[in-house]
Amino acid sequence: MKKIYSILFILLIINCIISCTDTNDVINPGEKPIVEAYLAPGHPVSMKVFTEIPYAETSEGISEPIDGLNIKITGSNGKVFNLKSMGDGVYVSDNTELIEGAPLKYKMEFEYKGRIVSAETEIPEKPLDFTISTNQIYRTQIDLSSGGFPGGGFGGSDNTPVELSWSNPDNVYHFIAVENTETEPQQIIIPPTGSEFPTFRFRFTNEPLLGTHNNIQPQSLEYFGNYDVILYRINPDYSALYQSSGTTTQNLSTPPSSIINGLGVFTGVNADTVKLNVGKN
Repeated sequence: MKKIYSILFILLIINCIISCTDTNDVINPGEKPIVEAYLAPGHPVSMKVFTEIPYAETSEGISEPIDGLNIKITGSNGKVFNLKSMGDGVYVSDNTELIEGAPLKYKMEFEYKGRIVSAETEIPEKPLDFTISTNQIYRTQIDLSSGGFPGGGFGGSDNTPVELSWSNPDNVYHFIAVENTETEPQQIIIPPTGSEFPTFRFRFTNEPLLGTHNNIQPQSLEYFGNYDVILYRINPDYSALYQSSGTTTQNLSTPPSSIINGLGVFTGVNADTVKLNVGKN
């Protein structure tokens, strides 16, 4: 789950960095904290808080972590999470304090620069009828470590897409994450020695989906072994934030946020998981 949070946070920071003006006349540009929290049933709370980067010619474009805040999250069932500051802008609840499932609501609040920053969210229902067309595919390992191309080229792999499907009667947003779960994953393509060959342990769809299906291209998986294929059901606030990635200095807009006196996202998610194994030919 932490890996998924990391990827989502990268998207969040990109959206907030490109905000160019603050439409609130009371709060000066740069004084709103950026909040990032995804509440998932069965998991403790993990939240990040960073400084806003205002649009200015003198801005260095650096978002700094904010530590030492007193952050409280209260559930509609009366349960209270008092988060601990762990440094680097990270706040967590105890490992035994877990978020509960739908339809619970949660409210977050803390004080920053003399103002109360707050937000509310609801845990969505778990995705319905999530299936995968196959749990097993095969790839051929390609060794480029000695330079040049291997004999026989790049053939030998089945590149038939792996189909994913689910039910979506309420026409709500979902997105897919694909995560390699091996502790020491073996690369499918071994890069040339000494090269800066990019590698990624997991991938996810470029944008939230309103449909009922998607697929995984086998050639996009860069490691052998076991994968978790995770379908997340998300709330509209996260989808709106993601879709604002087109914000630029030309349209001078601020990414949407449901956080009062702040920016970012505080939202509930729910998920279902299927398994996929990538074997070696």
